[in-house]
Amino acid sequence: MNIIVATDIHGISAELRAMMEPVASGAIFLSPWETETSPIEDEHQAVSTFLSQSGLEAYADKISVAANRAPAYIIGFSVGASAAWLYSSRDDCNPESKATLFYGSRIRDYSSLVSRIDISAIFAEHEASFSPVQLARAITRANVRTSVETGTAHGFMNPRSANFAPALCMSHLQRLAGELARFRCSAQRTATT
Repeated sequence: MNIIVATDIHGISAELRAMMEPVASGAIFLSPWETETSPIEDEHQAVSTFLSQSGLEAYADKISVAANRAPAYIIGFSVGASAAWLYSSRDDCNPESKATLFYGSRIRDYSSLVSRIDISAIFAEHEASFSPVQLARAITRANVRTSVETGTAHGFMNPRSANFAPALCMSHLQRLAGELARFRCSAQRTATT
């Protein structure tokens, strides 16, 4: 059983590691790039380059390799959340896996996919390119719970973002700690039976 953190377009930062360590000790951190951090400074250009190079599919492949067909708990941010959404519909995604996805804006391009796993998809209220409320409605299913955080913008979980919301981030981290504890217990029970 692995815990996988699929980062946003900026890649793996010291701030993200520090934020996640108390909650997801021993997690595997994945970057959307071949390196830990983005080779492109400008965020908009980084996103454009990433998407033009079939980045989401390649990132979903990275998640697949890290999970190795075993149950995994995936925590995704932005492009990491979108890649985890893609992975969740694949045959190699273990149906006992779970995911919490934060502001996966490119999920909108794959809203018809059917996830094999339980997902909590959390969106920011304000996005420049789409309506988070409409997307949340479109992907909600029995195994996909969605919410839209009032008064937030993309990046509310990222300490480096101008949109960082510390109190909300702490609330989500506390909830995530409980989810991960339940997931670990469930995985241990399954392994011993």
